[in-house]
Amino acid sequence: MIDKQFLADFKRATEAKWATQSINPSIFGYQFQCGTKWLPGLSDEQIAAYESVVGVTFPHDLRAFLREMNGTDLPTLNVYGSQGEPQRESVGVYSYPRDIELVRERMSVVREHLAPITSDLSSQNFALGESSRLVPIYSHRYVVSAPDVSSSVVLSIVVEAVDAIVYSNSLEEYLIKEFLGS
Repeated sequence: MIDKQFLADFKRATEAKWATQSINPSIFGYQFQCGTKWLPGLSDEQIAAYESVVGVTFPHDLRAFLREMNGTDLPTLNVYGSQGEPQRESVGVYSYPRDIELVRERMSVVREHLAPITSDLSSQNFALGESSRLVPIYSHRYVVSAPDVSSSVVLSIVVEAVDAIVYSNSLEEYLIKEFLGS
């Protein structure tokens, strides 16, 4: 299970990285803006309300994460590799209740395409249980909420391309890979 010390160290490391990181004009895809910070965590009551609103019981690791951090304060930017496209913003890491409509929309779209997503994952030897729900955390990354709340597998799903993979085997592994990787 993800622990409070890991989350404190993770928060410090990501905010330190974002404090000096500038937007790379040659990159296609969303990037964190310089000075991005984590929003304060949620109380257990707020987490329970979030679960109620989306109709999901979160894994232990996601609950621990949400107690410490609840999304990011600045939107991410896509500058399209400075190819002349207008820059776009996205919300960054989803925050409750700020992004609840977007979270609901992403969950709905995934549910509508669940059969091909499940098939794609099955071809990679990952069984997405019938009672599992997918909760978006950042961009097209989803935490699997399953009856086993001690598991926190993170999937990367691009619905339009019916492309789904196991991105990491735990939320802790995911956070390191997504936010602290080079």
